[in-house]
Amino acid sequence: MLIRAALLLIPLLALGPGCDPTIDDDDSTEDVADPPQLSLPVLDPTKVAPPVVGFDHDPEDHDGAYQVLCTDYDGRAFPHCYDGHDGSDFMLDGGFDAMDYEGSAMVIAAAPGTVIAVEDGHYDHCHGDLNTLDVDCDGHEMIGNSVIAEHESGYRLLYWHFMTDSILVAEGDELDTGTPLGLMGSSGRSSGPHLHFEVQDPDGEPVNPYAGPHSQDHSYWCDQGHPDDLPGSCPPSGA
Repeated sequence: MLIRAALLLIPLLALGPGCDPTIDDDDSTEDVADPPQLSLPVLDPTKVAPPVVGFDHDPEDHDGAYQVLCTDYDGRAFPHCYDGHDGSDFMLDGGFDAMDYEGSAMVIAAAPGTVIAVEDGHYDHCHGDLNTLDVDCDGHEMIGNSVIAEHESGYRLLYWHFMTDSILVAEGDELDTGTPLGLMGSSGRSSGPHLHFEVQDPDGEPVNPYAGPHSQDHSYWCDQGHPDDLPGSCPPSGA
């Protein structure tokens, strides 16, 4: 049963962002900063296919078919997480057909911040290979198109796997919540079109934005919602 589940893992999930852009980490933050309040990082929630594939809180590392062994913030296993995953994956409903023929989903900024790194121009049709249980980029270099933004608190928000040449922002740009970033794709270590969204604290450690019995008490989402639903959007400033 685990082997069959692992076969399903490949077409559904990313196995990690791929090569990281170079970031200058010389600056350090001494004080513990308040995390940003997050809004759903996808413009049209109807273009996201459930479930959100979330952060793994199981401390053990698993190989091969046993990568389906994981624990999400609410105590659920695969497909709500997979072994070692340190982000939240929002899958494009319709997969490559939607991406190529219907129009992909627009990724938007989940919180205000400054763009500190952008990677673009890389192959965006990487896919799962059921024979190798790995990702295949058809001979292209496995580098994810990505945007990294830093919140004023020092937290960083990572957005990964954009379509080639779809990124709309540049390093140094200031973002508001809801600023369009680019289109959901499958670049880098990705087995299908989706957004890998990751929150890192000021020390560069990944944190789960969801509150729950296996995570922290405080949710970083403005509206986390029910475990089976997408997080909501933040209210407009001043509301």
